[in-house]
Amino acid sequence: MTSPKILGVIEGFYGTPWSHADRLACIADMESWGWNTYVWAAKQEPRHREQWSEPFTDEELECFAELSQRSAAVQVAVGLTPGDNASEQHVINKLLPAIHAGCKVVVLSFDDLPVLNAAQQHRQLAHAVRDAVGVPVWIVPTHYAGMSASPYLTELCNGLRDDIEVMWTGDTVVTDSVTASYARERSRVTGGRLPLLWDNTPVNDARMRAHLHMGPLMGRDPELLSTCSGFLWNPMEEFAASRPTLFSAAAWSRGENEFTAWQRFVDSHDLRGLAEATAYRGDTHWPGDSPSQEWWQSVVDVTSDDPQLAPWVEAVHEGARLALAALSVINSSAELSQQQKNAALFQLMGWGAHRSRAQKTFGAGPRTRPIATQDNNGRFALLPSSIEESESLVDLLVRQALAILNG
Repeated sequence: MTSPKILGVIEGFYGTPWSHADRLACIADMESWGWNTYVWAAKQEPRHREQWSEPFTDEELECFAELSQRSAAVQVAVGLTPGDNASEQHVINKLLPAIHAGCKVVVLSFDDLPVLNAAQQHRQLAHAVRDAVGVPVWIVPTHYAGMSASPYLTELCNGLRDDIEVMWTGDTVVTDSVTASYARERSRVTGGRLPLLWDNTPVNDARMRAHLHMGPLMGRDPELLSTCSGFLWNPMEEFAASRPTLFSAAAWSRGENEFTAWQRFVDSHDLRGLAEATAYRGDTHWPGDSPSQEWWQSVVDVTSDDPQLAPWVEAVHEGARLALAALSVINSSAELSQQQKNAALFQLMGWGAHRSRAQKTFGAGPRTRPIATQDNNGRFALLPSSIEESESLVDLLVRQALAILNG
């Protein structure tokens, strides 16, 4: 009997972890979408990584139990990044209480570690944990991106049991496109096993922190459904902002149109305006290079009661008001009086404060993403596309208005 595809969310970002309430809500979402896996692996969960050797607290174990009981259809996986000096028994002792609390899978997260010579240790640890805890074990290898073989990857997979999943992020850490041919090549260099795709979308951690990624899932080859063992999407720190992409990904995983599903979700949750206002040129949900005055007014009216989204909502309100002030000058059919010029300039004086905001909106650059692959030694190689210059729609309109006012 063929095992069902692994489908779900891996909370694997750097930054403030989700709240327990958000995790429960995510599992409820996934149950309704037909997904089956939630992975607890946020990098800043203390006992996941930095304090990995400390026992889980009673509160954490209670949360694991509640998450595991939230849905019979969604399994909870517990992630752990053991240190270099980790003994097999120490790791097993650490994980057993989480298994007893209801976690059904262990994920050994060896990503973003400074060494690439621990493959044998990683393989042996995975086997020991699998045998001792009685649940499936998956690995995030230290060499997790690209299609190249490496001494680490070859050694890790040499003798690794077939039922141990090995994760992969695609050709690069963050990628706009993942193809079936890439997956087949990754399979070839990992001993023939199908990769479990850790899809770094819509994540916005580290150097991406200024951006919201609220668009539809795009650039995923439908053939991946037969060339990967499963798919785990890594969300943003902002749960509500992650939901449109995850909903779209769920539609894709069912063979449905991901963009149509996304449109349905953002419209029903009043998120289209914020999503479009935080998009970039080339994104499917980009509002165009010359949005109408009506569109700018709709952005002024964007609302959200989610405190995590408040900084972006404030930024798009501010930017949209600047754009409308600029458009009042640009679209004027008659020469402006001094009083009208004063009023416009007074509004446009807020441009500096808007440009200094940490939150990037309306296509403001630079857009930074870790578009990095790993070479045949497993070392990271950043690509120039990691940095994209982009001019804000607001900046373009304000400059055009100022040119008129200076004329």
